[in-house]
Amino acid sequence: MRRFAITHKNGQGMRTLTFANQGRHHFDTRTEAEAALKSIEPSLRAKVLGSLADTLEVREADCYDHGDAKGIYFDE
Repeated sequence: MRRFAITHKNGQGMRTLTFANQGRHHFDTRTEAEAALKSIEPSLRAKVLGSLADTLEVREADCYDHGDAKGIYFDE
């Protein structure tokens, strides 16, 4: 199953899931994921990620049938 997740680069430069690896944080379409990112990006920038918020992007993720991603890191 393929779903879409919000990701960012961590302090070591590795692209990773921005939220916990739970199906509720992954989306069925890129459009849904991008809308969620757009709505929460200001809070992520101000309260959590700081300058790492510049690396936020939606990525397609392989997921198990229950919705969790099969991994938390992404190739560049």
